[in-house]
Amino acid sequence: MNILHVMYGGGALVAALLLVYLVYALFRAEEF
Repeated sequence: MNILHVMYGGGALVAALLLVYLVYALFRAEEF
């Protein structure tokens, strides 16, 4: 198992979750 591959996978997962959270926050802000 390559450490670099795991790091990239974890980074991509965190980035995806952060992006989803930002979009959700924007939609919530639009409601108010």
